[in-house]
This record gives sequence, C-alpha cells and structure tokens, in this order.
Amino acid sequence: MPEVETLDADVVVLGTGPAGMAALSAAADEGASVVVLEAMDHIGGNAVWSTGYLAFVDSAMQREQGLVDDEETFVADARAMVDEARDRFGVEWDEDLVRLFARESAETYRLLTERGVRFSRFIPRPRQHTVDRMAAVEDSWMLGRAFAPDTTRPGVTVRYGTVADRLVVTDGRVTGVRAHRRDDDAPLEVTARRGVVLATGGYQSNPELRRRFQPEVVARAPYLGIDTCRGDGHLLGQAVGGDLVNMTFVPPLVIVSSSVVEDAIAVNTAGERFHDEAGPYEERVDRLHEQPGRRAWYVVDDEVFREKATLISQMPEPPVSAGSLPELAAAVGVPAAALEGTVARWNDFLAGTTDDRDPDFGRVVLPPGRRTCTRAPFTAVPMVEGINFCCGGFRVTTDLQVLDVFGDAIPGLFAAGDCVGGLNPVSDLGGIHISGGFTLGRVAGRAAARDVAGGGGHGSVLHAGLPSMLDTRIALVRLDPEPTS
Repeated sequence: MPEVETLDADVVVLGTGPAGMAALSAAADEGASVVVLEAMDHIGGNAVWSTGYLAFVDSAMQREQGLVDDEETFVADARAMVDEARDRFGVEWDEDLVRLFARESAETYRLLTERGVRFSRFIPRPRQHTVDRMAAVEDSWMLGRAFAPDTTRPGVTVRYGTVADRLVVTDGRVTGVRAHRRDDDAPLEVTARRGVVLATGGYQSNPELRRRFQPEVVARAPYLGIDTCRGDGHLLGQAVGGDLVNMTFVPPLVIVSSSVVEDAIAVNTAGERFHDEAGPYEERVDRLHEQPGRRAWYVVDDEVFREKATLISQMPEPPVSAGSLPELAAAVGVPAAALEGTVARWNDFLAGTTDDRDPDFGRVVLPPGRRTCTRAPFTAVPMVEGINFCCGGFRVTTDLQVLDVFGDAIPGLFAAGDCVGGLNPVSDLGGIHISGGFTLGRVAGRAAARDVAGGGGHGSVLHAGLPSMLDTRIALVRLDPEPTS
C-alpha cells in the first residue's frame, strides 16, 4: 500500500470550474493558505468549453449602454422562471441567494474584466431577461486564463488529476479531505484548518446517480460536457449530512452550443422552420417533440461550419454535408424546394430589413453581423434531446455554508456553483450557471477563509429561505387527521 501523502492549508477547494476558481482567489485574497484538488489536468471546468454567456445585474456594461437594471427586476424575472418550472419539476428556490447573486454579480463583472476577460455584446432574451443583462465572452478560454495566475500564488497548492473520496469530520466539524490521484490511485489526505469548499460541478455526467432522481430513459439521455461532473461534491456533502434539494431538476434541452444556434436555422422533415431556435430551452424541446419522428436538423453554411467545427463535432450525432441545398435535402430526406425556400426566406430577412425580430417566430438572437446562410457546401446536424446542466445541490446559508437536513450549518463545510441548489432553478434565464459560480464562489471562498472560529455564521441566514427536511417532516405530521374517539 503506497504511503499517504499529507498536505494542510487553511482552506481546501474541490474543483476549479467558475465556483472553484473564484473561491480559490477569494480565500487567497483573505490571506488564507489554499489547497485545490482538480480532477482534470487544467482549470476552467465546463465553462471554458461553453459558449460563454454570463448574466450580470446593474453591471458597468449595462450602464455604459444606458440599460437600467436592479435587484428587484432580476428577482421578478427569476420568480417567473421558477413559476414556469413548477409545472415540470419539484422546485425549491432560495430567494435570499437569488438576491445575493443580484447584488454581487456586478462586482463579478468588474473583477472578470479587470482580469482581462472581454465581453463582446449582449445576447437578447426578452422572454427571460426583461433587461439585456446576458453578455457574451469573446473567448470562453479567457475565463480560465483569467484565474491561472492564482494557481501559482504564494500559499496556493493545486493538485491536478486528483479526485476527492471522503470528507474528514472531527468532533462534528469538517476538517479535511481524503483523495487519490487518478493516474496511479496514490492516496492523499489534506487537512483544512478553516473550511472545505465543494465546487466540483454538477452530476449530469453520472447517469447512475441521475437514475436515483429521474426515470432511467431520461437519466441516460445524452450529455454535452466534461465527464468529471459526476456529483462528487454532492455525494461527499450528503455523506456528512448535507441537505440536497432540486435533484430531480435536470432540465432537458436540445444539445447544441448557443454559439452554433446564433448562426443556424432548424428545419423539420418538411424542410421548414418550426420554432424560435434561440428561444427558451424547454420550448425548443417541446417544439421538437411535435415534429414527425422528433426529427429535425440545424442547417449552417460552410463559413459557420468552419468557424464552429469544434462545437459541431461535440454534438451527439454526426453532421451531414453536401455541395448544394438540393443535395443536402436529398441526404437528409427533406423536400429540396422547401429547404431552398426556407433558407432563402431566412436570408431575405437578414439582408433585406433592419428589423431585429424574425417575423415568423419572433427570434431576436440573430447571426453576428446578420450574416446569411449562402456559402456552399451546406451542413445539417441532427437535433437531439439531452442535457448539459442540472439544478440540484445543497441548501446553504448566505455565507454558502452547507446546511444539514435539520437546517443547521455544518461547521467547516461550504459549497458553491452547481453544488448549490437554491440559485440554479432560475438558470433557464440564461447565463446563471457560470456567472452564479463565479459570484457565489467568491462569497464561499471568502467565508471559508474567515471561518477561524469553526462555527461559520458570519452574517449567515441559517435557513436561507428554504424549508429544512425537519420543517417538511413537521408539516407532514400536521397534515395527519386528528384522532377520533
């Protein structure tokens, strides 16, 4: 048995997606020593592979363009998303966390731009964000590069290719992590003097875990993203009593990068468009379900295909290319005249008017520069339903300290990003997963670094707006009929 390597630090961060990167940076800024464990061989998580849309409230970018936004406007938009989701999932959203995000997200924008992240434009989604607040990163790899210097700061140790196995609990307090290296299973034990931050991402790449909360056919739906989103943090925290909520909330979507959607139209077996390709995720799935055989394709020209070949190659089914639109129609089995007419109508709209709303389906996310679909060869990519994010995670305080099933804070344990369940139910707004990770990760890292007394609660709201399992149990008892004599 190999000898156990030991490390110690004030704060241990598990994962280096947006939440982990922000927690690392914030803890180090507080003067804490930090050990970071990352299962992959680089930082960034899913964010660096994503389209890179981030939402901010009352950001400098909004103000520069004369856009008025505030906490109450955002909360109203978020509440509308939650109300829609209730018809599909059991939902517990934490309004305190949503408000915290709204208040802190402008600072996230400032810090990111200060670190060299550049945002090119707003992505309009008027049916979700009533104010333009979702901004597009010029290059999503900027997000990782912005925090790379933190991994070499004095007092910071990063171990790549390392997976956490267990949390260490001493006298009721989380005091460290047991882990192993992926390449040789060599064991590692890290002591945390102040706190551990769970920032391992979601559980979408783990169909066996999803099967505990979803029907099997749904749990095995295709997933687009990195394979380390296995729910490691969820299981680690649950093992020491953390209270998970929204675990059934794994929203289906059509698997496609939003960057590809900007330049594509979707056609059905009749060769016709049938929806707003960039509309709400659940609406895209509903419209696909209405098509014969649930078959449809995204269509792009050669310019877009070459520019976004990597994103297209990640889609579940391979693309089909042909030298002309009639040849493409024959290859995928749709009427050639209909496909040519559909593409021509789309091109005429883009080239012939300054209207920023598609007259057929109300689409407002248009190709950059309104470029048309004209350059042969043309490519069709099958539309496939699957997932790429989930909403379940821990109940936490507003210091991001994990709560147990009785609503009590677990000393020394914090969570952020997709390990937190109270903010992500509003993620259908768009831009929330990445921006929420950066924003609440910063709060978690700062709180963990300050947790010198071991009790947490620095301004915490212990119940954080959600009913605990104990509250739920009491409510159920009270529903029992009164005994009769």
